Amino acid sequence: MTETLTQETTAGSGRVDDYIQRVRSITPLVREEAAAIERDRTITKPVADALLELDLHRLLVPEALGGGGLLPSEALRVYEEMTKADASTGWAWMASSWATAGVLGLLQPSVVDELLSKDEGFIMAGQLLPRYPGVQVDGGYVIDGDYSFASGSDHATWIGAGFLVADENGNLILGENGQPQARIALLPRDQVEIKNNWDVWGLAGTGSHDYRINKTFVPAEYTTPTFGGTPFRSETLYKLTNEFTGGLPHAPIALGIATRALELVAELTAGKFRPNYTVPVGDAEIFRIDFARREASLQAARLYCYDIAQSAEATVNAGGSVTAEDIARVQQMLAWIHEVTADIVAFAHRWGGSRSIGRTSTLGRYVRDMHVATQHLLVDPKMLVDAAAVLLPVYTNAEA
Repeated sequence: MTETLTQETTAGSGRVDDYIQRVRSITPLVREEAAAIERDRTITKPVADALLELDLHRLLVPEALGGGGLLPSEALRVYEEMTKADASTGWAWMASSWATAGVLGLLQPSVVDELLSKDEGFIMAGQLLPRYPGVQVDGGYVIDGDYSFASGSDHATWIGAGFLVADENGNLILGENGQPQARIALLPRDQVEIKNNWDVWGLAGTGSHDYRINKTFVPAEYTTPTFGGTPFRSETLYKLTNEFTGGLPHAPIALGIATRALELVAELTAGKFRPNYTVPVGDAEIFRIDFARREASLQAARLYCYDIAQSAEATVNAGGSVTAEDIARVQQMLAWIHEVTADIVAFAHRWGGSRSIGRTSTLGRYVRDMHVATQHLLVDPKMLVDAAAVLLPVYTNAEA
């Protein structure tokens, strides 16, 4: 085991251990398929079939709806484990399974029952943050636009599209609070044109294609609020709010990449000699002190991530609400963790030497994956600026 988690054991620990074992049972398969996943730019059929067979897409879906009912903090651990098998698989599966569970709490129960009763199953993908106006018409909305980054869309059955409520002239219709109304529309995959154009050099196997929706009517009951709104369900995930949970699952992807990078560089440097070294690289003090520092940074980042998630869960389950400080700390954590893990992976790449630069190098693939992961909107350094605006007063107003 290369991770160290010191949080108190939760009542659902047996459930999360079960899901971690499911992931570990297919880790050899995922690693065997990793090169093909990167080459084909999507999760391969053997891995996609294994995810379905082990019912991994529903790990966060409430137990009452036939899912695993994991807490968000528990699901993060499972995502981290899958990412150590392959980062593209971890990312694509994280994106679709988190979205799948997330929308179910905000849909009317009758719609949920219909979606979950379909033979093809309900698996979500898509760009959920608002991008275009959606024209409000009788009974629903007309969605029209080009969307991006539909991670996992090759194996999804439904596609989401974020929009802002507008009139027929494209003018935004403001809500009762005077702000634009952001919503997510759900469409069957066959109503969406997937462009199959994901072609990048990191996280290459996520299938994060662009897609087009052509003036398609979506009934109002098949849309949910992007932020706010009153959930129809009371599970912890829905109490936490989308504002808190929206970017949260990106953290374990970064943690999993960094952990795997340290595993790989430890293996690569064991017994490896370099000119002018009197001992193998893995035994050299100059390597070991840097390794110890990076490993400590990884443990600190991991503990901060899980502490934030578990603390918020405890608050809402005790009857409290997510606060502005909670949301600020998630933003801070996401941006900071990606800085920390990027440094760890850069360390592994540097000490991996010639064994990390080959086109088919496993460590090289994780280096590329890390660089692309840092480009996501929700982990941008601007999040630190926004977080500081909330966190600074906590200190300036503290009693002497």
